[in-house]
Amino acid sequence: MTDLANAGQLREQAKQAVDRFVRRFDKSYRLLAYHAALPLVLTPELVNYLRNEFLRSEQVPWVAEVDLLLSDLCSQVGYELYAMETHVREYLLEQMQQDSSFGKQRMQEVAQVLYSYVSYLSRLNPGRRQQEIEAQRWAAMVYLGDEQCKKAASEIVQRLIETISGTDSEILSDSGIRAELARLARITKELSPQLQQEPTLLESARLVQQVLRTSQKVPALEELAKILTSSKQIVANLEGFPPIQTFEFQVASITIQSDDIEAFNLQIFEFEVATITGINESNISSTINSVEIVDNLVFSQIEKHLSRVEELIIQAAISNQSYKKITIQGYTTNYLSNVASKLWKVLSAALGEKVNKSNLKNVIQRWVNYSQIDIHRSLGQAQYFIEDFGNGIWLEMVQIPGGTFVMGSPEDELERHDDEDPQHTVTVQQFCMGKHPVTQAQWRAVAALPQFNRELDADPSEFKGANRPVEQVSWYDAVEFCDRISQHTGKSYRLPSEAEWEYACRAGTTTPFHFGETITSKLANYNASYTYGAGVEGIYRQETTVVGSFGVANAFGLYDMHGNIDEWCLDDWHDNYEGAPTDGSAWLDENDNLYQKQGRAVLRGGSWFNNPDFCRSASRVINSWAERDNVVSNVGFRVVCAFGRILQ
Repeated sequence: MTDLANAGQLREQAKQAVDRFVRRFDKSYRLLAYHAALPLVLTPELVNYLRNEFLRSEQVPWVAEVDLLLSDLCSQVGYELYAMETHVREYLLEQMQQDSSFGKQRMQEVAQVLYSYVSYLSRLNPGRRQQEIEAQRWAAMVYLGDEQCKKAASEIVQRLIETISGTDSEILSDSGIRAELARLARITKELSPQLQQEPTLLESARLVQQVLRTSQKVPALEELAKILTSSKQIVANLEGFPPIQTFEFQVASITIQSDDIEAFNLQIFEFEVATITGINESNISSTINSVEIVDNLVFSQIEKHLSRVEELIIQAAISNQSYKKITIQGYTTNYLSNVASKLWKVLSAALGEKVNKSNLKNVIQRWVNYSQIDIHRSLGQAQYFIEDFGNGIWLEMVQIPGGTFVMGSPEDELERHDDEDPQHTVTVQQFCMGKHPVTQAQWRAVAALPQFNRELDADPSEFKGANRPVEQVSWYDAVEFCDRISQHTGKSYRLPSEAEWEYACRAGTTTPFHFGETITSKLANYNASYTYGAGVEGIYRQETTVVGSFGVANAFGLYDMHGNIDEWCLDDWHDNYEGAPTDGSAWLDENDNLYQKQGRAVLRGGSWFNNPDFCRSASRVINSWAERDNVVSNVGFRVVCAFGRILQ
């Protein structure tokens, strides 16, 4: 996908997220979101300050402050610290600038208030959250005219120089240098729309990101230092600044120390982690309540309330009545059908799924259920490397840190099975695992590589889509896939052991799902006609979905570990864990020739077809799907790659 296409997709995602937020609450909430988009970091105090300063006459309720910070638009990045996703923030600022009621003038007013607010905080508590205050001040300055924008750019450059040269006494370690460079590069990227007249700074930020994405010693930091100290595009000619002087400094090289790790060229990436903190299911209490809900949804979409005839149509649909009853009141069946057709289109757009007379009640109930789901979202960070197959197709492999965990399920876990006994402690060495299940595009690229042992069908899947997971592949096909990549790259690729898979899925959690005590179709693809624990019914999609499409990972940075597609593991099937290895290795019987193995292997994770209990972190598939030569539309796999060793 091109950068332009990706930007367009991110903008559309931002628009949908903002529209959902406004639709859930009130039109006035959009105004608060506009004003809260300018700061880089939000606190409850700051949001309250902005609402009181600018929106007292707009009838924005005080509870909107809490609703905004706890919504999908914001993620918690620290104690009482929240941040908007970059694409959401950019979209809101763009919309605010285009709004005739606000425009650039209001944005400058917000920036001036923000500048005064953070200056006051800095004086009040000189040692409190200085990095946050510094970032907020820069975010305000770039909107306060050319001179202030240049001054902000100059200060960011100075911080970069201090960090690289080691003159910042608070940053002594390589990890500290790396973290500060990442912070400064991220701030520059956030402010880049306002820093277009500062090309040297933008280029410097790009070079910083290049350094952070490599594990090799590179001269990029020295090049960056030369650019920063020799260029006068940023720091020269600023009124009130002393003349430019040259100075000498040492450059810190950032490296990662680990066995054979440099060959993997690890990069840093950020992701969103979701935890279900509570679900309070509520049923549609009456037809009148349903009409009110639909009226709010329609108004959020077209800013018009339901007409009398539309209310009658909704009442008939909720009560499972035909249109004939409404015709008694003077409306013809054809007229009612035409009105209903337009109404279903509006509701489909508002709810993001197809709505008609027969499913309206269930769709509205799901919407009500979703509104009761409390999901805590936070930002995570991990490292990964890219295996490039050419033609825009690559495989992203996430570094999984080594550690010890308890494998299997406790006796009091709901809907557990005996094959998850006995619980036992396993120590796993670090390895890399696919960020997503293998996609159909990746499968086709590897199927075109030289054969290792057996032929591969280039297009085996039932549910077609380049970025959907490949399915209808046997265990032997998955092993061949790994062998072809190993042969092509010189690295050791294979299927994960069952212990590695569960360790990676849990990512430090001990609950049935890495989401928490239950699961929702808002975050995963499974048969949500059934529930688990305190969960609510949701969407049963009856097919695979694009990998990563729910936008949330576990704490290790892995997507789609629950549902979407069952995943092959390397191990032979065993009825329980009596005698299982405790070192994280695959549990294989005597014959270690993989292509000669018979019988069942292990499937993990559950799929679009499965009830939620089969999607638990500890669940193991025991039916005929696990026969090694079986091919079904809910079975695929992801791969692992080991550091500094070869495991077969």
